[in-house]
Amino acid sequence: MSEVPRRPGPRRALPRPVLVAAAGGLVVVPGVALVAARAGVPQAVVLPHWWGDWPSRQPGQLVGWVAAGVLLLGALCAAWTWLGLFLLRPVRTEGARAYSDRGRGDESSHRWRVRGVTGLAVAWSLPLLVTGPVGSLDVQSYAAVGRLAAIGLDPYHATPGRLTDSYGAAVDPGWRWTPTPYGPLQVALLRGVALVAGHQVGTAVLLIRGVAVLGLAAGLVLAVRAVPLTDRVPVLLITALNPVVLVHVVSGAHLDVLVGALAVLVVGLARSGRPATAMGFAVVACAVKLPGAVLMAFVLLDVLRTAPGPDRPRTLLRVVGAGLGTLGAVVALCPDPFGWVGALGVPGKAHNGTAPSTWMSYLAAAVTQPLPGHAPDPSFTVGRTVTAVIGAAVACFLLWRATSGSRSTAFWGVGWALVAVALTGPALYPWYLTWGLFAVAIGSGLVGRLVLMGLSSAACLAAAMGSDSVVVVTWVVVMLAVLGFTAWVGHALLANRSAGLADVRTEPLQESPAHETARRLRPGG
Repeated sequence: MSEVPRRPGPRRALPRPVLVAAAGGLVVVPGVALVAARAGVPQAVVLPHWWGDWPSRQPGQLVGWVAAGVLLLGALCAAWTWLGLFLLRPVRTEGARAYSDRGRGDESSHRWRVRGVTGLAVAWSLPLLVTGPVGSLDVQSYAAVGRLAAIGLDPYHATPGRLTDSYGAAVDPGWRWTPTPYGPLQVALLRGVALVAGHQVGTAVLLIRGVAVLGLAAGLVLAVRAVPLTDRVPVLLITALNPVVLVHVVSGAHLDVLVGALAVLVVGLARSGRPATAMGFAVVACAVKLPGAVLMAFVLLDVLRTAPGPDRPRTLLRVVGAGLGTLGAVVALCPDPFGWVGALGVPGKAHNGTAPSTWMSYLAAAVTQPLPGHAPDPSFTVGRTVTAVIGAAVACFLLWRATSGSRSTAFWGVGWALVAVALTGPALYPWYLTWGLFAVAIGSGLVGRLVLMGLSSAACLAAAMGSDSVVVVTWVVVMLAVLGFTAWVGHALLANRSAGLADVRTEPLQESPAHETARRLRPGG
């Protein structure tokens, strides 16, 4: 009796270098959380002791902790980039495998790799979920905005400085006397959180983190479902393991991630023949934060360019009606639905050094004034206006491309349009990249994902820069090292891809017996 051939089992889920980098991340991530807590917060912030001690940063003190935090953050970015060297490599599959046991084995291997990366993302996130928020104090500002709304004040006119309780004490002084620029739905959400939390600011912060993590989970599920099985590991790598996501969403609880999740939903609905529903969710995204307007523009342009000629007026009318209906619901639910328009310039009050618009402003100042010094307000107006016009032009071009190609091109165009808006605004913070993060990860190829990795690492490290000379030197060295390492990984991946394409061109495809039989049975085979 002939022996039945044994079906090959699934391959190892992840290569050994990936496991080494994963283990390194398991050490670095808790270090980031603990060192950030020891490094303290600005002296003028009096945080309530809702989560252990939060040391106040005195001049000349705790510099070592801050420098150590920059080093650990750089190590996290490097570990993530090292994972990309192995997990961003294109998967080479042969058509023959669809007919063979080996094809089923490869599918099982892909599923195990997806589960392995998902488990790694959970493991890296866990230390940041059970410790105090790091990266910024914005989540305390969120809580204060919700508290203002909960006690009957309008956050678009009343500022957190009006609060004399623990909510007001936890707000960064730079934003304590400014109205909120968040959309009416986000304010309504924060009001609900504050009503549940009552007088406990710590509970409010944890609930807001829960909302951010749920939004992140929704974005991840939508992104993974939008790509084939063979592409899910790179998408998870770019999104779930991204240091921006870990530090500023999982820990920092920035709700910008809701716009990123809604972007995937809007593009998916528009390209599946449901533009009216897509427009409804686009209006929701805009009512959370202004960049959602990019999604509204995409849906309208997509209908104008892709709807069949005879049906176009009716489809356009239905889409506009859905948008107006959603807007009407927002107006009916929110007490001051348009009050945020007057506060949209609040993020630009700080002369954010990482924003390209700030660089343009100082360039304008250097041209218009002979004496050195800080750029005056007119120069910032000119620089920010020029940068914003450039960003709007780039975003329009990308949306035009998004509506003229495949479903993947739509994700690519919308995602990069949102990133372009983030990069050319009056201020640039790392969490702004989450607006287009999921869509870019879905629609981009190897080069686009590498660019996004570099942007994410640079933005994450830029937000960690301090003013002490030791911290500045440490930051410069770490930034150059991480960006150089990212460039080396990108070069290695692109060289590997070129070599793989050359192999495909020069080596004949080896067919399995099952595939060869199927080919011969086809007409003309």
